[in-house]
Amino acid sequence: MARLLNQGLILISPIILVRLLTVEDFGRYREFVLYATLLISISGFGINSSLLRFVPDSPDGGSRFVSQSAALTFASSFLIVGGALLLDTVFAGALLGGFGIQVAIYVLFFVNLDFWEFLWLAEKRSFAVLGYTTTRLVARIAVVTTTAALTKDVMAIVWSLVALESIRLLISAAGWRARSRRAKPQGEYRWRDQLQFCLPFGGALILVAINKSLGGLFVAKLLGPVALAHYSIGVYVQPVITVLRNSLSDVLLPEMVTKGRETLEGKMALWRRSTVVASIALIGTGVVLARFAEPLIRTFFSEKYLPAVAIFQLYLLVFLRESIDFAVPLRAIDRTGPILRSNLLALFLNAALMFALLPRWGVLGAVGAFLISRGVEGIYLGYETMRAYRIELRALAPWGDLLKVLAAAGLAALVLAGSFWTEQLGLIGVVLGGAAYVALFALLLALLRVPEAIALLQYIRAAPTFVMRRLH
Repeated sequence: MARLLNQGLILISPIILVRLLTVEDFGRYREFVLYATLLISISGFGINSSLLRFVPDSPDGGSRFVSQSAALTFASSFLIVGGALLLDTVFAGALLGGFGIQVAIYVLFFVNLDFWEFLWLAEKRSFAVLGYTTTRLVARIAVVTTTAALTKDVMAIVWSLVALESIRLLISAAGWRARSRRAKPQGEYRWRDQLQFCLPFGGALILVAINKSLGGLFVAKLLGPVALAHYSIGVYVQPVITVLRNSLSDVLLPEMVTKGRETLEGKMALWRRSTVVASIALIGTGVVLARFAEPLIRTFFSEKYLPAVAIFQLYLLVFLRESIDFAVPLRAIDRTGPILRSNLLALFLNAALMFALLPRWGVLGAVGAFLISRGVEGIYLGYETMRAYRIELRALAPWGDLLKVLAAAGLAALVLAGSFWTEQLGLIGVVLGGAAYVALFALLLALLRVPEAIALLQYIRAAPTFVMRRLH
């Protein structure tokens, strides 16, 4: 729920900005975000996310791991940002599109002392995560949109973000110092263990970030800011994956570490069932978004962004691949090497396909290259997971239930056929059509006896009581 709310807030920001800025200025702003996001992913190196692995395994030494993470992140961020600035200087500012200093300062402020979300997840304090991330995103959106409304200037927006992150860094430092004073130091420093985990996994995260950003980089450098603006709206649903799959994966990993440590089968049993839950969420969402892509983009981004409709619909195919997160079972047993190799393979394949497809198909070629590379990466990781857990393909995932999810999604899509929902009812039809699809999809899953669907329905019915009990 925290991720859902936060990503919902992130999705609001572009809707406002496209009305305050020209298409070209919005493309320039997205160019800054592209460079900053890529460097944030590289500088962070997955160090803070390692808390999901080590804090549950050694709760008494949790504060030690946080201190290690802060120190490692500080060193990593300064090395990466310094190297990026040096290269940008060598290329006369062309590498970072004229945003060199702004990107460097923003990334350093953003990355450092940003461990709270993973620490609280490891401690099973989801409500703390909700408060922290929501406050941070609301502040960011308020600053960006207010500055855009007052100045209509991209550089002013960028500097306002830098100022906001400097305040966040100071508050985070004060909060950690206060917590450290209250806690008694326990456990020993385990630099080697954390580095052994982070080096391959962090390398893999860097490759994932580069692979995701590669399309935007190619489009920005070869096709210009207007094409980048259309591409950004076309891949607008990328945060949905963070909500619907990564939230599940981040909660699942500590559970696999603590509860499934007796046998490999104990770890895999929990993960197999989670793939069905992720598939239900991602595939169902993808069908609705694909059907109503044009009215959604027309309504929220105006007709200037209608060229993004085809990009948007094609990109939704990535939901099929993202339904199965092979990285979680490998991370649970510290087998992060295959994750690094698979993403290296995907990156090279994506770059090669980008050169082949972009000149001929434009922005659609960039999306197609990414889809193919992610598919190949998934096949390789599936093979490595079978090797690590000594299982055959039929035992890798609950294939029968996954096929039932696909069948239910396809059959439920019949309710969206025709033009009635949009031509007769307009935007209200999108809401009603989506609700009709979800209801029929859930009914078909229940009729097909998919265990996770039945459990989800039970949890949804019990959710209000649970939330009220926790708040009380």
